[in-house]
Amino acid sequence: MLILVYLGLGLLGARLFWLQVLEHDRYVTLSRGNYLKTETIPAPRGRILDRNGVVLADNRVAYDLVYTGGEVRFLERILDLLDLEALPEPEDGPVVVAANLPEDLVPTLAELTAGQKNLKIVERIERFYPHPIAGAVIGYVQRASKEDLARGYEPDDLVGKAGLEAALEERLRGRRGLKLVERDVRGAVLRERVLVPPRPGEDVHLTLDYRLQKAAETALEAALKDVNAGRKKLGLPPEAVLRGAAIAIDPNTGAVLAMASAPYFDPNVFVRRPVEAERIKAVIQNPAKPLLNRAVQAYTPGSTFKPITASALLESGLVAPGKVYRCTPAILYGGQVRRNWSPRDLGPMTVEDALAWSCNTWFYQAVIDAGPLRALSAIEKRARAFGLGQATGLGIREKTGLVPSEAWKKKTYGEPWYPGETLSVAIGQGPVLVTPAQLARAYAGLFTGKLPTLHLVARPPKTHPIPGRYFGVLRRGLRKTVTEGTARFRLKDFPVPTAGKTGTAETPGKRAGFEHAWYAGFGPWPPDGKHPPLVVVAFVENGGEGSRAALPVVQRIMAAFWGITEADARPGNP
Repeated sequence: MLILVYLGLGLLGARLFWLQVLEHDRYVTLSRGNYLKTETIPAPRGRILDRNGVVLADNRVAYDLVYTGGEVRFLERILDLLDLEALPEPEDGPVVVAANLPEDLVPTLAELTAGQKNLKIVERIERFYPHPIAGAVIGYVQRASKEDLARGYEPDDLVGKAGLEAALEERLRGRRGLKLVERDVRGAVLRERVLVPPRPGEDVHLTLDYRLQKAAETALEAALKDVNAGRKKLGLPPEAVLRGAAIAIDPNTGAVLAMASAPYFDPNVFVRRPVEAERIKAVIQNPAKPLLNRAVQAYTPGSTFKPITASALLESGLVAPGKVYRCTPAILYGGQVRRNWSPRDLGPMTVEDALAWSCNTWFYQAVIDAGPLRALSAIEKRARAFGLGQATGLGIREKTGLVPSEAWKKKTYGEPWYPGETLSVAIGQGPVLVTPAQLARAYAGLFTGKLPTLHLVARPPKTHPIPGRYFGVLRRGLRKTVTEGTARFRLKDFPVPTAGKTGTAETPGKRAGFEHAWYAGFGPWPPDGKHPPLVVVAFVENGGEGSRAALPVVQRIMAAFWGITEADARPGNP
């Protein structure tokens, strides 16, 4: 019996200890009419920085005034501070009275709304882009959609919707924390205790160079004048908006130093509050498609593809380096007249000369003598060796282009390959498609003999050798393009020696003057031991001649990269 008494006293004492010590704070809170609630703590999204630490995407704390309906104390004073006539009426839930409150108003509004459950200041983390460049590359974020909420996001979470913001979502996304909040009967916060701290997203360092990116975007903008000069010459109406892309890479590592796509847009449009619906609509519905990253879209490459064809013919033994064909104005094959770009006979040429002067008829004759089907097989194999027809490794959504073959045509159209089609492919016409990024990678291979994996996010480089014996022939031909051929008027006297290839790609259904304009170049070539290596590709959609519209873009980017002044870079300057 005595044991039972002691046992009962022991249990009673334990219960008293539990209530008076361990649960003391909880019951004191309840006795005062207060209540406890767990709330999540927003986590900042990781920043995006350029290769030198310039912040391209950042976060800042923003304050919104939120109203849930009902009577509000100090209403006239609050409306006066916000320059409003009345509070908006909530319909399907809380309504934001004022977004992005000015910092000088926050303390006063916090005092006026203290204890008001239906009107309170809400703190959130807002994404912003301090240097709104490379919009199509960086991308943008938006508030979580219904689909995002189903995947575990919360309503105020920011989710990457395009570009690197979307591709790197798991790295950039922070993880919310958890806190215990004590509020009084009026809803005012009394105490907070962090249970789980928020985990910020990872900062990501890109290979982009902010300075060169700006130069690339400026160079593309300037190309509109060159395009319209060509249009005027042909009696065509001017273009209002330039559509195009430019990409600059380190050929040894594959690091993308600049990736510009025109027209541009400001990603801040998508993150500002209150939501600027009309401005967002204007960007999305713009017929020039500013959201489209043209650096990773596939287009007909025109003559910039000729070095790939030349490499294929040389390496497969279908043509010798010294083989000479006459660069005639046209040839007749299969009952069809196939013309060169020049109406004059440009005389006998080797493959080096054919590259320098972009002679179509040299390539036609070489393919005919090699056998069009054998030549097609060699071109397909060599194009893939230079990375065409496949992803570049950028880590963002990109088109893979098209390297045609007999099997492809049979599968796609149920038709055989016709010999004349190889003649078109040989000069970068017909079904062959490449992206500016792919072409930059291929020209890095021509420059170094190695194919780099392109990347926008800093990481160790990956390259692999491209087998071949005739890189020297190709480089000499591309150097001649600058010293003697189709790029001489712009780059012959450029202070840094370069090599490259112009391209003017015919577009189905478009008349002369609306061709796609290309230029792909690299330097220094020959190496001068003073300047770091660079590959630049420019593409102008329906820009006309490559030498007129795209070549100046590359020249300006090269000048910015190597620190060459405008006066020194000017054509004809000794």
